[in-house]
Amino acid sequence: MRNRVLKRTVSALAAGSVALLMASSAYAGDILNFRVLKDGEPIGYEKVDITQTANGRTVEVETLTDVRVLFLQFHYDHQRTEQWHGNQLVSVKTTTNDDGTHYTYQADYQADCYDVAGKGVGKRNACDGAWPLTLWLEDVTAKSHLYSVINAEPYAVQINKVGDEKLRIENRETPATHYEMSGDVERDLWYGSDGYLLKTSFKRKGYDIDFVRVDAIALQE
Repeated sequence: MRNRVLKRTVSALAAGSVALLMASSAYAGDILNFRVLKDGEPIGYEKVDITQTANGRTVEVETLTDVRVLFLQFHYDHQRTEQWHGNQLVSVKTTTNDDGTHYTYQADYQADCYDVAGKGVGKRNACDGAWPLTLWLEDVTAKSHLYSVINAEPYAVQINKVGDEKLRIENRETPATHYEMSGDVERDLWYGSDGYLLKTSFKRKGYDIDFVRVDAIALQE
C-alpha cells in the first residue's frame, strides 16, 4: 500500500515537473547580442532580449557605444521596451543619451494608429502603421514608414531585397538574406534563417558603423 502511494506521488511530481517545463518553454525567449564596430574596431554592444508572453512578446533593447575620435564623441546609451501582441506592435518606451542630448518617449498603438509623446520629441500621432527603427526583426523590411528610436523623427524609406548571400561572421559562413534601405535612412541589412538580424551597416559622422551578431562569449572577448 505504502509503495503504491509512493509511486503515485512520484508520478504526480514527475507530471507536474513536465507540465512546468512545458509551460516555461512555451514562454521561452531569445537573446541577440551584437558587437558594434567603427571602421572594424569594437566601440560598444547591443543586446536584444526577446521574451515570449501569453499573447505576444516583450522585447528589451540595450545599446551602448562610447569612444572619442579626435574631436568627435561616439557616446550613445539607449534603452527600449517594445510590447507586442502577436505580430502587432502595441507600445514602445525609450530612453536615450545621444552624445549628451537626452530623449525619452512612449508610443502607444491602436492597430495602425499611434500616439507619440515625450521629452525632446513633443507630441505626434499618425495612422501610417510606422514602426520605430527596430531592426532586429526581418518583418521591418515590409515597412515604408518608420521613426527614430532616439527622438521619434518620422522616416520615409524604401527597402529592397538584394538576395541570399553567405555572410562571414566570426570565421563562419552564415546564410543570410540581404536588404538595402534607402530614403531618409540608409542601411544595409542581413537577416538569418530565424528572421532575426545578423548584421547592419551604415555611415555615422563619416565612419563605417557595423552591428554584428555574435554569441555572448565572443562579446566579452
